Order: sequence, then C-alpha cells, then structure tokens
Amino acid sequence: MRRACSIFCAATVAWGALAGSAPGADGASISVLHRTRIGPVKLGMTRVAALKTGWLAHRGTGCPLGGPPLPITYRFTGPKAPSGIRGTAEFDGGRLRSMSFTGGVRTALGVTVGQTTIARMVTRYRIAGFAASAQYVDTFQGTFVTVKSHGRQFLGGFGDGAVVSVLGIPAVPVCE
Repeated sequence: MRRACSIFCAATVAWGALAGSAPGADGASISVLHRTRIGPVKLGMTRVAALKTGWLAHRGTGCPLGGPPLPITYRFTGPKAPSGIRGTAEFDGGRLRSMSFTGGVRTALGVTVGQTTIARMVTRYRIAGFAASAQYVDTFQGTFVTVKSHGRQFLGGFGDGAVVSVLGIPAVPVCE
C-alpha cells in the first residue's frame, strides 16, 4: 500500500510540475502536457487570455456536426509556442474546452506522441495509480485510451496502429 501511495504521489507531483521541454529524436523540442495545461495555456481560460499567451494562432472552426454555434479552434503556431508542437485548442462558449496534439508533446509519465505504444500508455498510468483503459472503435478504425482520476477523465489517447498518434486533454476530440 505504501509503495502504491508513493508511486501515485510521485505521479501527482510530476503532473503539477512546471512545463518544460526536452529535445526529441529529430532535434525538435518536446513540451510536457499536464492534466489541464501545456505551458501557459490552460483548460477553462478565456479565448482572449489564451491568445495573449502567444502560443495560439490560425483561427478555424471546430466540428460542424454539433450545430451552431460552431466551436472556435486555434493551432499551437503562435510566436511564443515551442516549434515542435503540433496541436489544436478548441473553445466553446468563450472558454478553452479541449486540446489535442499530434506531435511535439509528452506527458509527465513519458507518453510521447508517435513513440509510445498504446499498451505502454495504459500500463504507465495504471502503475501510477490511475484508471486507464483502451478500446478499439471500429467507426474510427483505431484504439482510444481513456485515463481517469477519481472517476473523471483527464487524458485521452488515440492510435490507428500500435503507437499513440494523438494525445488530448481532457480527451481526444472526435467529429461524428
């Protein structure tokens, strides 16, 4: 029990640490994705505040299937964003509701887009004391990973093969 608590506590502390970056295999920086944020961009912040961080640019619209008003999206291509990040921030009702990434990020537990297998992602989060599961969804021809703490999802992953190709907080967004 004590070992499980120390692993869980270490994971919790790691999630709360300040964002950092490390070089990736191709030399681009890899930014740390936390439970509710990456760098200064945090879930729940207003669109104006998020844009002021300098991390977001290139406005777009989200999934049209939800009906009006359409969510507003931005890419992580602002002048202050780390160069290696490939991702999108989605705003609904004027607040940041989700972020998803296809490159340049890793979690505090070492899950890296494009490098970590889905099975390894699930294992790492289970060992750290979180509820983690993976399920293949035929509609999307891929496997979704769900990571929860106290019954609430805070991280999602997706892969159309063995490797995680998308990470999202609090989940990987889909347009269905």
